[in-house]
Amino acid sequence: MRPIDSVECSGNSPPRDTASALAAAPALQADAVKTGHRRLLLIEGSAAWTLEAAQRVTSALAPNTPRWIGTRFGPHALPPSKAPELLGGECDLLVYDLHGGLDADALGAAVGTLRGGGLLLLLTPPLERWPALIDPEAGRIAVHPFTAADVGRRFVGRLARLIAQSPTVHRCRETGGGSETLTTQVLSAATASHAPVRYREVNCLAPLTPGTPATPDQQQAVDAICHLARTRGRRPLVLTADRGRGKSAALGIAAARLLREHPLRIIVTAPRRTAADALFDQATAGCPTALQALRFVPPDALLAERPAADLLLVDEAAGIPAPLLGRMLDHYGLIVFATTVHGYEGTGRGFDVRFRATLDARTPGWRALRLTAPIRWAQDDPLEQLINQALLLDAEPAADDRIATLDLGSARFETLDRDYLAGDEPLLRQVFGLLVLGHYQTRPADLRHLLDGPNLAVSVLRTDDAVLATALTAEEGALADELLIPIFDGRRRPRGHLLPQTLSAHAGVFDAPRLRFTRIVRIAVHPAARQRGLGTRLVESVTEQANNSNHDLIGASFGARPELLRFWRRCGLVAAQLGTHRNAASGAHAAVVLRALSESGQGLLREARERLLPRLAVQLAGPLRQVEPAILTELLHDAPTREPPLTPAESRELQGFADALRSFEAALPVLHRTALLTLPRALQAKALDADQAAAFIAHVLQHRDWSWADGPPQHQGKAERLRLLRAAARRLAYFC
Repeated sequence: MRPIDSVECSGNSPPRDTASALAAAPALQADAVKTGHRRLLLIEGSAAWTLEAAQRVTSALAPNTPRWIGTRFGPHALPPSKAPELLGGECDLLVYDLHGGLDADALGAAVGTLRGGGLLLLLTPPLERWPALIDPEAGRIAVHPFTAADVGRRFVGRLARLIAQSPTVHRCRETGGGSETLTTQVLSAATASHAPVRYREVNCLAPLTPGTPATPDQQQAVDAICHLARTRGRRPLVLTADRGRGKSAALGIAAARLLREHPLRIIVTAPRRTAADALFDQATAGCPTALQALRFVPPDALLAERPAADLLLVDEAAGIPAPLLGRMLDHYGLIVFATTVHGYEGTGRGFDVRFRATLDARTPGWRALRLTAPIRWAQDDPLEQLINQALLLDAEPAADDRIATLDLGSARFETLDRDYLAGDEPLLRQVFGLLVLGHYQTRPADLRHLLDGPNLAVSVLRTDDAVLATALTAEEGALADELLIPIFDGRRRPRGHLLPQTLSAHAGVFDAPRLRFTRIVRIAVHPAARQRGLGTRLVESVTEQANNSNHDLIGASFGARPELLRFWRRCGLVAAQLGTHRNAASGAHAAVVLRALSESGQGLLREARERLLPRLAVQLAGPLRQVEPAILTELLHDAPTREPPLTPAESRELQGFADALRSFEAALPVLHRTALLTLPRALQAKALDADQAAAFIAHVLQHRDWSWADGPPQHQGKAERLRLLRAAARRLAYFC
């Protein structure tokens, strides 16, 4: 197929103009069907004109039924906020209106539903003018007191540039006229640059047979799942793939095959039921009675109820909090984890790297399979390549072997100019690739925040052209006095001020919003450069920068894990707050750590620290009862206490429990007092071993019963726990 020639026409006869000017659309669709690729037709111009043009194009492409995404298409259209609901579905004609705003997550989700041979109509302002306009979605990025006009235009500008430079994008452009005259120009970027467009001469995608593997990759995955189900032992299978490779379908095909052989109890779990639709569709296609044997259970209910299963299938595992995955691994012997690596969710790469350590430690015989051949579209799909590049779904840090050749000691600290960063693709890919690796829940929207957030900054440690570590920081606080009471009372939550709001509304530190904070939003070190002190160096450099900017405190908020609390303590940031609810994304309670940079900051940190232990003493028996003792051990490390010394009578009670046979129930009040008085200092002095500390926290502060099952098997049961508690009491008595 040759490039579509430039066509320009005008007049008062829209049908005739449409037939001439928009003849590109049927030709483009015909080429897509021939190659099995998906193609992009860009319709750029005013909001009214692009809508009219899209309606005429979709009419010309009948009988294909278009899927409309936007806010001005009427009730039959899907708003961008609901685009993630499309995951698992498919279409052949997609119309996405960006005049209503650019939602990066929604764009990635919607494009992933387009089949090979399909056509995407993207409606935008003129590309050369688009970056100068205020995007309607910018309000979601504008933190208090900024407005949408203060939000950067780098993300939109970069997207417009990539679209304009792509030789595979065809553009239908408004060039003039008014309400009575329609003037259009249809051209390809390749034509404008005089570059030839080469199309793969391949047949259309072969029709798929439901319930049957479509590629050798998928067949191998199905065979591996069936082999796992027929064996014994603990050898989990991990399936990874980019979007459109048939990973979920492979789970369903395998389930159908197994259920045809003999009855099995197969449980399916995923972040949401719709994420498993493809699995259930394929299972029922291959085995009509599959729905009677397959059972979907949400992750939290699965671990609360622990239903018996012969096989557990975990789809989109990267979207499930890591602690929950670990508990599934502990409880279920035969389990398949499947996840998207480069996709709309943007989470799979971090899962692939971080979950390996858990698998290696708990089930060293685990097996990994990667599906690479696309099923929904043909290989080398130009739209997939463009969306991957635009949303950095395939972003990677520098290669490990490249890092191995560098002198890490010569790494220099730098806060990047974000205008420069948006135009330097290799640098941007490295920075964002590191953030994806370092965080489970990185999404395309995070890329836009990174480039355009008005209160954000991007810092790196790098040497030569390799980024070794990166940190995303935010300026928070310095809020007006009239906001102090509404924030403290929980009536106001000004966007973008996580640390001061958390300290005020949840930790009870009234004046926190007055002070100026630097929050480290994300931090990541290259996997090949870890354990070399780079993370600590980066935090120290960011801290110095915050101090030079006259900020009062530097801090971070994150899903509490023992190793993270230890890292931040090494960096000089100490615990000031623990959230009472588990975060839906991380599955962990959010901890806040702080370091004071000014006299005012020291006063705030002192107040927060003094309030920490008394608050935890109450909450640990209630909303924090299920927090892992290992986390609390790190959290309570060196926490200040104002508990008065034990009385002589209390000391006798403590001695009676520690050195004699006084019952735990009778001694519990004095043990509780002893914990508040001595435990932080004892933990700092390493006076208790890990098992003693865990038992003391679990039974004395959290009031767990003797059936509490965490900890080593040799320390299970009431008799063994009492031995640990008496030993801990003897050691704590020295700190009274």
